[in-house]
Amino acid sequence: MCLHWAIHRLNGVSSPGNVAYSIDELQHQLKSAGASCLFTTLSLLSVSLPAAAAVGIPRNRIYICEMPDDNNSHAEFKRFSELISEGELLPELKSMKWTKGQGKRQIAFLCFSSGTSGLPVSLAHLPQHSERWN
Repeated sequence: MCLHWAIHRLNGVSSPGNVAYSIDELQHQLKSAGASCLFTTLSLLSVSLPAAAAVGIPRNRIYICEMPDDNNSHAEFKRFSELISEGELLPELKSMKWTKGQGKRQIAFLCFSSGTSGLPVSLAHLPQHSERWN
């Protein structure tokens, strides 16, 4: 969840993927969502890398979310924990200035269906407790 809150703190939209997706299904989601980077795990790189390349996400915008049994392979990719460590050294972000009602309108999560009957379709989720962002 830390990752999703960080994305929202930067005024981004989180689009979590299905770990069972094929390359084509993930590529479809990345393209449809307009993804500009990808957070994945080492075990999903065989699907993540070709899907990201197909939609123009460069390798330096692919990040690894560590799992307990990970090894240190694929050192080319920055780890989520490294981003946290680097962020701790940066100045605090200024509070976002949202327009009145923006929290009720702005998409927080752009989720996709399982795709069992064809390509996945998007399902947007707006924050439920958005009053605090107004």
